[in-house]
Parts: sequence; C-alpha cells; structure tokens
Amino acid sequence: MDHFGIGSAISGACKVACIAGRRSGRTTSLVESLKSGDRVVFLSEREGRRVQPLCLERDVKIEIIVTDPRSLDRLTARPPSPHDGRTIFDHGWVEQFYRIAIEQASSDIDRLQTMLSGYGAPHRATRRQAEQFSKWDF
Repeated sequence: MDHFGIGSAISGACKVACIAGRRSGRTTSLVESLKSGDRVVFLSEREGRRVQPLCLERDVKIEIIVTDPRSLDRLTARPPSPHDGRTIFDHGWVEQFYRIAIEQASSDIDRLQTMLSGYGAPHRATRRQAEQFSKWDF
C-alpha cells in the first residue's frame, strides 16, 4: 500500500494532463513533424488510418505500427527502419504507456510490501477486519 498516496496523486495528475491535452493540436503537430520513411506507433488502426491521409496530403509516406504498450517485445522485435526514418509514438500511445507504468509501479509497491512484511505484521485494514470477525466468531 502506498501509505502516502503518491501513486494516486501521480495517476490523477496524469489524467488531468491527458484531458487538458485534448483539442490542443497534438495530432496536427505530429503530422507536420513527420518525414517520409518515419514510423508512427498507434494504439489503434483506426487512429493510424485517420493520420495517414493527413500525411499523404503533405506528400509524406509513413509506416503505421499498431501495438499495445503492454507488448513492447513485439515492438522491439522489429528491425530498424530501412529508410533512415524515425519511430515516433502517437500521443494516445504515450498516454496509455504512462498510465500502465504508473499502475505497475503502484502494484510493485503493494507486492513488495506484502513480500517483505512479516506474517504477523499488523496492517490497518486486516486488523480492522480481524476485529470485526472476532465479534462474530463463536
């Protein structure tokens, strides 16, 4: 358990940042920065298909990659771009990646606390629960 609530605060700040970024021109900025031969990683094929025509309007040919941020091994298994292109992550993918990392860090803290605590170590929640059960234990 994150006794101080730091994980919750970071998670909340991440949500606020993601919401605040909506309609701010991130996709337009991405499209304007792309060059032919670049790869763009998206969360969904739908988003990739939405961006690709915007690039073609600028005579920029990009490669669309769709992958889940939890499956980095599928992404890193790809060879480098043969066209000296960059690999760029769409803002939706980046947001999801950060959310997953924050969630994983919170889970890791919980797991470490459980693993490193003694079996009889009193924890507030379990102590209250034991007190309630003892009232009804005959």
